[in-house]
Amino acid sequence: MLVRGAAGSIAVILLTGSAALAADAPPGDASAPSQEGQGVTQAQAASVVSAPDVSLGGPVVLPVLSALPADYFATTPHLLGEWPGIRSKLSDLGIIVSITGVDEAVMNLSGGDRRIAQEAGQVAFQAEFDLQKSLGLKGTSVLVTLVDRWGRDAATDAGIPALQLLNEVFGRGNILRLEEFAWKQQWFDDRIVTTAGRLAFGDEFFSYPCDFINLTFCPGQAGNVVGDYIYNWPVSQWAAAAKVNFGSEGYFKAGVFDSNTAYLDTTPNPASLPAFPGEAQGAIFPAEIAWTPKFNGLAGSYQVGGWWSSDGAANVATSINGEPILVSGLPGVYGHGRYGFSTVFQQQLARDPANPDPKNGLNAFLLATYADRRTSTEDYQIFGGLVQYGLGSWRPKDGYGIAVGTTHVNPYIANAQILANALGIGPGFVQRNEYVTEAWYGWQTTPWLNLKLDAQYVICPGGYTTPTNRNAFVLGVRTTVDFF
Repeated sequence: MLVRGAAGSIAVILLTGSAALAADAPPGDASAPSQEGQGVTQAQAASVVSAPDVSLGGPVVLPVLSALPADYFATTPHLLGEWPGIRSKLSDLGIIVSITGVDEAVMNLSGGDRRIAQEAGQVAFQAEFDLQKSLGLKGTSVLVTLVDRWGRDAATDAGIPALQLLNEVFGRGNILRLEEFAWKQQWFDDRIVTTAGRLAFGDEFFSYPCDFINLTFCPGQAGNVVGDYIYNWPVSQWAAAAKVNFGSEGYFKAGVFDSNTAYLDTTPNPASLPAFPGEAQGAIFPAEIAWTPKFNGLAGSYQVGGWWSSDGAANVATSINGEPILVSGLPGVYGHGRYGFSTVFQQQLARDPANPDPKNGLNAFLLATYADRRTSTEDYQIFGGLVQYGLGSWRPKDGYGIAVGTTHVNPYIANAQILANALGIGPGFVQRNEYVTEAWYGWQTTPWLNLKLDAQYVICPGGYTTPTNRNAFVLGVRTTVDFF
């Protein structure tokens, strides 16, 4: 149950590629192929490796396994291996391709209306085309990312009124989305980098690794707080960004994004295609500046920035007659201009010099985002914690993390709820803060398979102060498969 999505994907690939894998080995030769010959090949009219008591007309799983080295699954960096030389041939052409699957299964042991287990996941195809290598265009590359999602929202199914998803990989439709389609250009020996095309806001600004399962701890925070007009992975918007690097000391970055709710559509156009949606509602202008020092060889990154949007939006608390919307029942006052601020602080506290991974060791982080209270139902989110990458020479790819955070409901809305309740026409509750803490252990079982064992505790889901709103204790597993 907990790994149904990823396990199913693995099974399908193994079964559909089995005949081709077997055909890759010479007839009657049970010896292991070289690393270059590992993986799935194109199906050809070749002899299938024979196996005792296996009919050629029946399942071919055993021939597949006999065609692989005994330690294949324990040593290959990618589940599909090299696809006999395809990876290296693509690299020679300046094409880097990756296919990664993620499945998150969670179960609430407390909280909500019912105890339930639910899962969601995605498969991401990413490709980078180095046009300098293939066409001689200096510093030029094209980036393409496609994401296909499945599953359900665990919080909704369990009746937990959480502000942030319990399984962050869910959302924005169980469809294929174009997450990135961009032209990237490096200028003056990488001193300036420009990117233009379909981009995800959270990839370009205020970005941070998504190491946790609760969405509270998965930036970009701006999209978590004001997701009605700023969109994170896997939704992309037409945009352009420019980054000025200050050597090893930091950078300054600014951009412009098309503001249009049509990007949330689940139809192929514009979800899956690099098409232009209808008339734009405005433009979003983000900017950030970062300082990237090293203290005794320990890397840090300190980003500060903000955004302003020219599109219009109604006041979320005050109606057109000046009274709270909950009291008057009238629409909110309409206005233009939306804004916010974000900070992303990261600092490596310790590292193992024997581990070649530059991010290995103990890392601290603190992130905060504030959004304007006129148009945002949630006005800020703050979280911080520790992540350890690598556990010495005995488990160099394992890790663990712990974080605490909060998402706050706009106090103008809370004040309106208090007034409406006093008048006897309110909802009967007041929303303030939702608090979350989460801890995980990441087990790198093989080079291509990671299992993250996770526990999260949500206090006051949705920020509701009613006594019937029980805290939620949730266990989960994130399965990450490096297919190619």
